[in-house]
Amino acid sequence: MENGGKDYKKLYEEALLTISEKEENLLRKEEIISDQQFELDKLRRHLFGFKSEKRTNNVGDDQLGLFELGTTKSVQEELSESITVAEKPALKKRAKGTGRMSLPEELRREDVVIEPSESTEDCVRIGEEVTEVLEVVPASFYVKRYIRPKYARPNGEGIIIGTLPDRVIEKGIPSESVIAQMIVDKYVYGMPLHRQIDKYSKMGVRIPASSASDWIMKGWDHLKPLWELLRLIVVNQKYLQVDETPIKVLDRDHKNNIHQGYMWLYHSPVDRLVLFDYQKGRDQSGPKKMLADFRGIIQTDGFTVYDSLFGDHPDIHLTFCMAHARRKFVDAVKDDEEQANYILDEIQKLYLLEAKMREESMGWQQRTALRKEHAEPILENLGKWLEEKQYSYRPKSPMGQAIAYAHKRWAGLSAYSLHGQMEIDNNLVENAVRPLAVGRKAYLFAGSHQAAEMAAAMYSFMASCKKNKINEFDWLKDVFERIQSHKQKDLYQLLPSNWEEYRLK
Repeated sequence: MENGGKDYKKLYEEALLTISEKEENLLRKEEIISDQQFELDKLRRHLFGFKSEKRTNNVGDDQLGLFELGTTKSVQEELSESITVAEKPALKKRAKGTGRMSLPEELRREDVVIEPSESTEDCVRIGEEVTEVLEVVPASFYVKRYIRPKYARPNGEGIIIGTLPDRVIEKGIPSESVIAQMIVDKYVYGMPLHRQIDKYSKMGVRIPASSASDWIMKGWDHLKPLWELLRLIVVNQKYLQVDETPIKVLDRDHKNNIHQGYMWLYHSPVDRLVLFDYQKGRDQSGPKKMLADFRGIIQTDGFTVYDSLFGDHPDIHLTFCMAHARRKFVDAVKDDEEQANYILDEIQKLYLLEAKMREESMGWQQRTALRKEHAEPILENLGKWLEEKQYSYRPKSPMGQAIAYAHKRWAGLSAYSLHGQMEIDNNLVENAVRPLAVGRKAYLFAGSHQAAEMAAAMYSFMASCKKNKINEFDWLKDVFERIQSHKQKDLYQLLPSNWEEYRLK
């Protein structure tokens, strides 16, 4: 007779399997929640991390009505009488190193002599006390008149007259200094043209918007040869740092009339030159075209475009940014505080070495030797640690992502130690983006693709001036005054990296 009883062993195994599956599903859900919480924390830090002082103005029940918001003169007078005049605070002895800043010696001094209010008759002058305060005279326009006497040669042989200097706009109103100032205000200080026009009108000069835009375009026309030379010199370097950043452009062929373009940056740390290149997209066509003939070292933030283009290139060596790798472990501190902090402490040793070499203005040969002695052992140990730990964490966990990012790129992250002219990270090129970031907030978008291309050139020149610690206005005004009569073979002398050396020659 067949046994009609239940197979309890089978039922027990099925129950265990069901429990195991439930536990596995539950664990998987917990991992997903943990990963999403990590991404949410990163987003919160990005959005609110530097805005802790931002406050919401809460209006109480005693808020003002819609009318009578001001105060009458009689009320102002009454309030003024109720104010207690503050007494001068007692002088306190300053702590060492906390004195006020010294004023530059090269500034013009204007003396104001203040005699005592009481009579000084029969008194002997025994000295004086000098108090210096910083004054400012607001910028102002003036008119420069070129007066050229005309002379008639004897016997009717013609007329002699002086030659006007080269002008950016021949027979135009603006001088080179005005055009230079407008360019600097826009591309260094992020002041859109409409704000400049408003500022100038308050200074007594009304400039039509179309004229202001035309003046800058005429200035750009004169700078084009220098821009082409800058591009050629940058792409012929042996070591470049590369980055990209978005810029909005007005375009009627796109949704909402806005096109998302990109500025690609190429920075030469050795020659201290920066090249902005505007492209309509973030695909590989921009760097592929720009770096078609490049041979040397490219340092990037790890963007996949560069790896697909140059990862297997026989003449290009890809290196990466230690700051980006470090940032991954900063995000992973909450995941495994002990191990993440260990990596961060080791990386900090590398940065302390870099800071010391910068402070002591060491040459690249000495930097190479010190990196070999002090940095390479740290990098070697970190490489071994990454190899050992690459499978110790969930791939999608913060530590798993940080280790995977660094381990995959470790050869490129360590390569900076081989040559003293290389940098440990890409921060120098990222710093060059800041004026563009300021401009984006001020004028929001470029007026056209052509305007974006001009902006790329202007940002290139201004960033290169900053890298070489020269005054952008002084450089631009001088170049405008000289570039038309400058010999083509000597055009390199006008680049920001050479301008100071050849300026007075």
